[in-house]
Amino acid sequence: SYNSNFPPDRFRSRSDIVRKQQASLVQALSDRMAEHDFLAYTASSSKLIFPEASRFSLREKLSTYGTYPFSVEKKDGTIAKLSIPLDNSSPHQILECMAASINFPPPPPPLLSECPSLPRNEQEKFKSKANQNGAVRNDVDQFIWSQGSYHGQQQQKSPSSMNRDMIYFLKNIDFDHIKQRKLDRINAIAAVLVARRAWQFMAIDGTGLGWSSASLAICISRLTNLHEEHQSKLRTKSFYPFRIMLTSDEFQRKVDLFGGIIRLNPAATMLQWLGTLLTVTDESVRMLKKNQISLKKNLSQVENALGLRVVKGHTCGPVEYHRCIEKLALESQQNNSHGEGTSLVAVSKETSIVIESEQAYRRGKLRRDGSFEVGAGMDLQMIRKTLGDFAIRSHEYIRIESEKRARCEEIVDQIMYEFGVQRVNKVSSMVTSDQMSDCLSMLLDKDEAEKEVMKQYLAGQSIGIAGRGQLCHLGDDGSIIIPTNCS
Repeated sequence: SYNSNFPPDRFRSRSDIVRKQQASLVQALSDRMAEHDFLAYTASSSKLIFPEASRFSLREKLSTYGTYPFSVEKKDGTIAKLSIPLDNSSPHQILECMAASINFPPPPPPLLSECPSLPRNEQEKFKSKANQNGAVRNDVDQFIWSQGSYHGQQQQKSPSSMNRDMIYFLKNIDFDHIKQRKLDRINAIAAVLVARRAWQFMAIDGTGLGWSSASLAICISRLTNLHEEHQSKLRTKSFYPFRIMLTSDEFQRKVDLFGGIIRLNPAATMLQWLGTLLTVTDESVRMLKKNQISLKKNLSQVENALGLRVVKGHTCGPVEYHRCIEKLALESQQNNSHGEGTSLVAVSKETSIVIESEQAYRRGKLRRDGSFEVGAGMDLQMIRKTLGDFAIRSHEYIRIESEKRARCEEIVDQIMYEFGVQRVNKVSSMVTSDQMSDCLSMLLDKDEAEKEVMKQYLAGQSIGIAGRGQLCHLGDDGSIIIPTNCS
């Protein structure tokens, strides 16, 4: 056996020849693993783009590597002299040789072995060409020719590219799965309604878990069963206006009297849920209502002082948001009592002011949708300065975005009319109106034959537009999700 865990200076005491051999091998391996066949071997699919002009030069380039000698120190301190061929060996053969030199198990079978072999006529042409050049056919040659265009013939698409082909996806979809997912979504909605009526919650939110509707319905049914079994132990008859949030976040408080949230971990037991719910009393409900009334009153004063709608951002916590609005309302009252003017900047009423965390936002910013982002630690004067600095750009952003939305709505109406689709919407807020318009325009630009095929599958369905990083798939509600770069 060999000692494969030797430190980098293991061969420092050896001769210069050994050290040069080790350094040459490391550099050669680094260069060899950057070649196209190695990249295809390590990728999830071997069908990488490989120009026809380059597949002939790859064989010549690989032949320059040759065989590299190297040394491996055994556990008894002796040195074993070995060598590894890097020229005409496939990536799998090179890895096998490396693993055998240090007594490691061999690597898994290569993905290249699963690729379709060359057509018979191409094999005959390749054999005759190889015999003329005096070359010997090996795995490298097989890879090079399998990546070629077969003299102009179209290559087979990889599974990932097929999943971006909408027609291919529609032809291979199981529509029974769509029906089942729609039923699961209905069951989940029904489970939420039953649980809300039993506990008198304002809402139940489990979207942050990323679970399927079927799994979420089972989880919420546990909440209903908990009420039926332990309702006599509860310390309040109505939990309204609290809302339930199913989350695995254990760092935030379980009962939030400012945000009106009761956080339950879906991995917890029913008795652990009960322990959290028993901490909610009639006094907790009164305190929450009092905080909400105070927030509504202060928020009205702040919006009158700034002339815009004010909303809470994602990074701002409920307590921080309440404190910020309370501080701004008090400052507004002081300004009015001292007779100081509240000159408002002419900004569009369609925009809003988003209050973000003080740690995340030290100064005001402008979003692409024309809304203003301010930190919770800013005062009225700093917020007004932000409005003045970005007012003109905000108008321009809003005008451009409204034009894009109008164009997108026209294309959506045309898609619904031509393909008989029930609904078209964005799956994520990260999808812009331009991306959605380009994606839907691509569907409208297909020829009549393709449109007829798509209409057969899309009629009566819903379409969701996702980001570029995704593939065509079914949504949790049974909608057909397509990426913005689908074909």
